Amino acid sequence: MLRLRPIMMTSLVATFGLLPAALSHGIGSDSQRPFAIVIVGGLFAALMLSVFLLPTLCVWIARDGDVVPQLTGDVEEV
Repeated sequence: MLRLRPIMMTSLVATFGLLPAALSHGIGSDSQRPFAIVIVGGLFAALMLSVFLLPTLCVWIARDGDVVPQLTGDVEEV
């Protein structure tokens, strides 16, 4: 849960920043649009993997004796 907000914000800002380039149809977009579409798709796929798939895999792989790291005093709890 501590890493969810930074991951979401970083991926969404980059995705929304490149969305106009991915949807453009103006002059010069023939070379930029395919590259922007690939980047937006990759960022979206990476976001979905890191938010949904990785925590699920961690739960499946964890054993009964595994210890979950606790928060230290350095991190501010929200």
